[in-house]
Amino acid sequence: MKGKTTIRAALDVAMTVTLVTVMATALVQEIPHEWLGIASFALMAIHVVLNRKWLASVFRGRRDALRVLQIVVIAGLAICIIGQVASSLVLSKHAFGFLPALPGASWARRVHMLCSHWAFVLAFAHAGLHMRVPKDMLQWQIWVARVVFAIVACFGACSFVQLGLWQYLTGQVQFAFADFGVPLALAVARYASVAVLVMGVFRYVREGVSRIGAVRRSG
Repeated sequence: MKGKTTIRAALDVAMTVTLVTVMATALVQEIPHEWLGIASFALMAIHVVLNRKWLASVFRGRRDALRVLQIVVIAGLAICIIGQVASSLVLSKHAFGFLPALPGASWARRVHMLCSHWAFVLAFAHAGLHMRVPKDMLQWQIWVARVVFAIVACFGACSFVQLGLWQYLTGQVQFAFADFGVPLALAVARYASVAVLVMGVFRYVREGVSRIGAVRRSG
């Protein structure tokens, strides 16, 4: 059991790192971006296999508000991943360069931008919905974690605006914009802070939905 927990934790860290870096390297580093994308998809596939029992159970049983929210997030993430894979086969210049040229670069670019940004948000929303506070944490440690989260989340909110993520998420951008003057480390930090912001928000959403459900059941 401990071995499985360690593997799952290592997998979660690897997925987080690849998801953040694949977003930060878009257009700036094409070759790493494509291979990181493949690595991200492979890690997600392993994650699905390891959690196949939970994924099967989530669609059964009582559909309370939290369960419905989890289903919506998972379904949206699956759709986005399919869109990413399909569009990647059309747009790839390196990793899938051996394939014959496929038509539809215009639609593939739009689909890829839309699906990649939504997949990024939904993946960390999914993580936030499953985030739990360790039972052995002391009260002062919890407050330190809250303060750190508040600081990082503020940076994440600013990064969300600076990166123009809302425009990408609403399909307003037809061509991706890359600021080559921004160091890669800063780009990674921006996307990482947005990831923390999304996870934190959905962690509190889970807590709020769970409390509302408990009150309704007790009433």
